[in-house]
Amino acid sequence: MRSITEQAALDEFLSTAELAGTDFTAEKMNNVKIIHTDQKNPYLLSASEEKSAIRKHQKNKGRLTVPRRPKWDSSTTRQQLELSEKESFMDWRRGLAELQENNDLLMTPFERNLEVWRQLWRVIERSDLVVQIVDARNPLLFRSEDLETYVKEIDPKKRNLLLVNKADMLTEKQRAAWADYFVRNNISFRFFSAHLAKERNEARLLEETGSDEDSDEELAEPTKSMNLQDNAEAPKSRPTDILDVDELEELFLSNTPDTLPDSDNPDAPTKQKTIIGLVGYPNVGKSSTINALLGAKKVSVSATPGKTKHFQTLYLSPEIMLCDCPGLVFPNFATTKAELVCSGVLPIDQQREFLGPSGLVAQRIPKHFLENLCSSATHRRRPRATTPSTRTSSTPTCTTWRICRRGVKRCWPRRSTWKGVVAAPPMTRTRR
Repeated sequence: MRSITEQAALDEFLSTAELAGTDFTAEKMNNVKIIHTDQKNPYLLSASEEKSAIRKHQKNKGRLTVPRRPKWDSSTTRQQLELSEKESFMDWRRGLAELQENNDLLMTPFERNLEVWRQLWRVIERSDLVVQIVDARNPLLFRSEDLETYVKEIDPKKRNLLLVNKADMLTEKQRAAWADYFVRNNISFRFFSAHLAKERNEARLLEETGSDEDSDEELAEPTKSMNLQDNAEAPKSRPTDILDVDELEELFLSNTPDTLPDSDNPDAPTKQKTIIGLVGYPNVGKSSTINALLGAKKVSVSATPGKTKHFQTLYLSPEIMLCDCPGLVFPNFATTKAELVCSGVLPIDQQREFLGPSGLVAQRIPKHFLENLCSSATHRRRPRATTPSTRTSSTPTCTTWRICRRGVKRCWPRRSTWKGVVAAPPMTRTRR
């Protein structure tokens, strides 16, 4: 099984045209008439264009669905089920293609392999609690609203939880803002940090084995520098607090189903095992979260979709079993390709255009922060009869960063060397 999130330009064009039913009409004096072409702007949108795109996203978010597994029963044969699943999957892909073509929307890459979605279906059917693990730096991009709806369609008793991982990268004020948003939208959520949990596990292991106290302090020092509420005397009931491993396990136990009577002895109820389904994008920390919970590396960590080919079951305790779904890329909307690059959806090493992503970074990050990060200052000529602007753009930022590095990499047939020269960016040389 191989994960397919992107295709070549020609393959993508042909498959999209086939799924969307695009018509090519021949005319006199013309060989081919293309009814519609993709208009994907690689640069940034203006404020009005971005607002228009966001309104369009809100209008069509109900059509941004995950594929459903067709209904089946004991009389359904394997061939019939596979055929119905393929037909349902093709209808789903055709609907997304029509949505993208007819409304001129930009969508993120999404999983196109039916076998990967089959693994998700099995995980949802097994699980009592479905946990979506998202990146705290952009939770809404990695969250699938329709997945939560689909879980309730399978069984209304099933529960959903949004686990915001990498929360140690947010300040308390930022976590409070996200918590307020989730509460207002009735989203069940908790903050977590797999990296912090790993450090705590290592510190606990050193303490149990009687290791040197200096090593323990070295592990605890990065934790103190983070913007966390780790005071033992502080209450742990606030929604902005970052859960540790024990608290997360207690949260899973709180979703344990009610005791069910034994079929042989109805008077003696038995407790059913809780199955926790873990779903998320690649590189959001899903495997790291599992390893932090188990206290050892049981799941391989990778940023490549499709490394885990089938779902895995791991016992966290006699009462809790984890069901790990393969990394899955859900369809979502985006405004520009620059947003996809900055969010880590598109690989940056395969991009040729740099003004869009760097301009987006320059817009969203304060100038003084970039100057401190690069240990430099971006100088701009002050316009006449105007007040000095505190904003910067992509070209001065890239120029300053390049000058600070004091080098240009020159690639030769079988080697690459660094030359200590200062060169202007290609755009600057062109203007000259």
